[in-house]
Amino acid sequence: MALRQVAKQSTADSETRPLDLRSAGKRIDELYDRVRDQELTIEEREEILDELVELHGLLVDDDPDTSQKAGHAFLFALRDNSVILEKEKVRGFIAEYVDDTLFESCEWQSPDEVVTIAEALYGLHYEDENTADQVTSYVRDLMRASLRYLEEKKRYEAMFELLQRMPLPETMLDAELVRLRNRLHLYEMRRVERKRRLLYGYLILQVLLVFFVFPLVFIYFENGIIQQAVENSTDVDLPEEPMQLLGYMDGLYWSIITSASIGYGDVVPVTSAGKVLASIAGVMGVLTVGVIAGLVLNWVTPRRLTD
Repeated sequence: MALRQVAKQSTADSETRPLDLRSAGKRIDELYDRVRDQELTIEEREEILDELVELHGLLVDDDPDTSQKAGHAFLFALRDNSVILEKEKVRGFIAEYVDDTLFESCEWQSPDEVVTIAEALYGLHYEDENTADQVTSYVRDLMRASLRYLEEKKRYEAMFELLQRMPLPETMLDAELVRLRNRLHLYEMRRVERKRRLLYGYLILQVLLVFFVFPLVFIYFENGIIQQAVENSTDVDLPEEPMQLLGYMDGLYWSIITSASIGYGDVVPVTSAGKVLASIAGVMGVLTVGVIAGLVLNWVTPRRLTD
């Protein structure tokens, strides 16, 4: 309450008070945009935090919505820095005004914002044990609110990243956090299943290419069919390239050897198109080996029901 009274002492008489409130609200909007969009020095953050504390106190009774935005700007300006966290205004504001409702009403842009605020809260030290426990519980409230916000926006990847960077011990989990964590577990299982289906589809495509498409296309290029067709349609003799009378088994043999990155050299492309085809087959073969290795590793690795 002392902070609120100090802030209100800076206001003018009742006749000029509405103008002061409008000016304060405009200033809060400016500071909010500044702390969200710009890199600030510690000194600049220190000044902004002091100003936000006073503006919040000015508006807390008369304009709760704008006052709440001042609280949001205060959170986004926080950093785990001794210069900031040792200031009485900062510590007093956190102990008196920061709560789960302030976290719930924030619009979180990224996991970085949540992690930065959590680091600052963890860096606070209070001699009063009850106040210290209260501030520590803010981390749980912060995580719950930010995860719930990201869930509403269907930003599951951001939720997953946040939990990876800030794993919560079992003692800090409540029913809502357990639900959110389980929701992410199911999301991850569905994501992995979708990726596996894509990999299986790729393997099927690779089999079709290696055993049917690549051999036939290779034979088509290397036996000179394209060259002959151009010569017949234009009556122009093109420069001759070495002709290979290859059959399907030759093409199949070349396709498998090339895709497996073996390349004995007994059957090689001599046309430009054949060389391009060989390059494609070789690259896809290397990718296929990696896909198969990953799937085999997944099959032989023991599964766990818990983390």
